[in-house]
Amino acid sequence: MTDGNAPPSPRLEFREVDVELAGRAVLHRLSFSVAGGEMLAIVGPNGSGKTTLLRSALGLQKTSHGEVRLFGKPVDRLDPRQRALHAAWLPQSEAPADNLSVRDYVSLGRYPHVGSFGAENAEDGEAVERALEEAELTPFSHRGVLHLSGGERQRVLYARALAQGAPLLLLDEPTSHLDVSYQFRMMEQLHRFVRSSRQRAVILSVHDLNLACRYADRILWLAGGRCVALGSPQETITEERIYRVFGIDAGVHREGGQVAVFPRRPPPALLGPTPGSRRVHVICGGGSGEELLQGLVERGHEVTAGTLHLLDSDQVTCERLHIPGPLESPFSAITEGTRAAHREILARSEVIVIAPLMVGPGNLANLEDALPFVTGRPTYFLRGVPGPDRDFTGGKASEVCAELRRKGAVVVRDLAAFYEDLVRPGASSKPLDPEPLGDPETQRDPGAMAEEAK
Repeated sequence: MTDGNAPPSPRLEFREVDVELAGRAVLHRLSFSVAGGEMLAIVGPNGSGKTTLLRSALGLQKTSHGEVRLFGKPVDRLDPRQRALHAAWLPQSEAPADNLSVRDYVSLGRYPHVGSFGAENAEDGEAVERALEEAELTPFSHRGVLHLSGGERQRVLYARALAQGAPLLLLDEPTSHLDVSYQFRMMEQLHRFVRSSRQRAVILSVHDLNLACRYADRILWLAGGRCVALGSPQETITEERIYRVFGIDAGVHREGGQVAVFPRRPPPALLGPTPGSRRVHVICGGGSGEELLQGLVERGHEVTAGTLHLLDSDQVTCERLHIPGPLESPFSAITEGTRAAHREILARSEVIVIAPLMVGPGNLANLEDALPFVTGRPTYFLRGVPGPDRDFTGGKASEVCAELRRKGAVVVRDLAAFYEDLVRPGASSKPLDPEPLGDPETQRDPGAMAEEAK
């Protein structure tokens, strides 16, 4: 006889799990379990293995060692329908292939219940309607998903996961693209989900440590694919661990059982410019500049950054690399004072690079600030001009980008060629050969353009 007070069996278990991708170890001997009625947050820098962990939990990524068990059963022995009945998956992003209505897209979550050729019944319809209401999408139910903003599409994916009716939710950065209001509302809903039944559980990756502190029962800290800590926010949130895992100097405030994290201002650059270096200003955000920032610093250039919000993944990278740039509080608009500081940095730059970032109302000012400085200064769009899939400003960002191109900004796809161009004599006055303004999507390799020009 089962004790009614005993905790439910683990919803998910990792037993000494290793995962390799392209011959590289991504997860190392990972062991943990998640019980019913619990919310587990996974935190760690980009590339630490958070997404791989979640995909492994669903059997979407094979393990090279160890075992993953879903509701007591090896996940690799469950067929896709059985997995879907146990766990629902919300990826970081998903590009719809067709312009289905929001309701039809959310209805896809019912596939494990209706089967391949089954018809939706009353129970399925009720589940879809509840999910639409929970995600506050009922007014959008007949709108095509291709006509939604990035934040609205994220809520559609969330509603699809809810409609699935699985007792375990696995969510990969579910609050990405959401404004601060919807972030808190979604986290409140997830909190209610796990508290409504001891059979339910939520596992999510999240970059915002304060959201993890406020809502998670436990936090799993990943660094280099290894678990460096696992426990409650009160136990695991420390200034030393934040510095060790993320490389940032942050304070931790504790009051009334709650924990809050507040980053401190980054230190000034520790290293001066090296011979032949350039003053390169990078406009980035959301992880779009991580590789570029690292590459420029490694090559000895004097790097600055456009305005970034605290705890943005690119801000964390700048903190680690001691790259200066204006800062704003999370989720806040860029103030005029911060914009003035950004323009001062732009005026001292020799080269401007715009990373392939998502542009919304919160960072559009960075592109606007660059407009007066493009003439006479090499300016590059790295790997493409932001198109509709990266413009969340109702077209304003696209207009600014078009103006930047008219003033001389060019597109470069090949990062290696860009690095070479930076150190060529005369590069400060002549950028890589520009591409036609009328067809920004047909970017060409700068090396090939140089050959054509000979």
